[in-house]
Amino acid sequence: MAAEAIPLSVNSDDNLRITAVAWADDAKSIADLATGDDLTYSLRTFNRTTAEEEIPDKRLALSTDLSRPGRSKETIEVQGIFGDDADVAYALCKKGVRLHVAVRYSIPNSTSWAAAQVVDVLHIECGKLRKDAPTENGVQTYTQRWYVIQPTDEDVATTV
Repeated sequence: MAAEAIPLSVNSDDNLRITAVAWADDAKSIADLATGDDLTYSLRTFNRTTAEEEIPDKRLALSTDLSRPGRSKETIEVQGIFGDDADVAYALCKKGVRLHVAVRYSIPNSTSWAAAQVVDVLHIECGKLRKDAPTENGVQTYTQRWYVIQPTDEDVATTV
């Protein structure tokens, strides 16, 4: 019997890019992404979680409880830095601002946007910026919720 192939992993360091484009623009278009705002290095954390409810499907006299997937809810919370003039996230992501955000995984951040790159496109409205308490020997940060206002486009290809 042949050994199962072991896929190579991709290090997450420097292999993520988060770019925001205006609500009127197309976050799959490489032209709009090229002129969008790169938020990656203005953020310290990018926590994106999905919770899925369960629909119980019990049957008369069946000894096994069945279930089906129910509604899901995506939650996004970011922690950003208070930076210099190059810090675009703090200036851009004010409460109430609507953006399309393209998230590209597993390709070096320094790689230019190109057609056929796979991204997740988040459609968000920015929540309130909450200044975090200072920490000893740390950097000044804020935390913000990004509200998902349209279903996320998962694993879509960028276009020309």
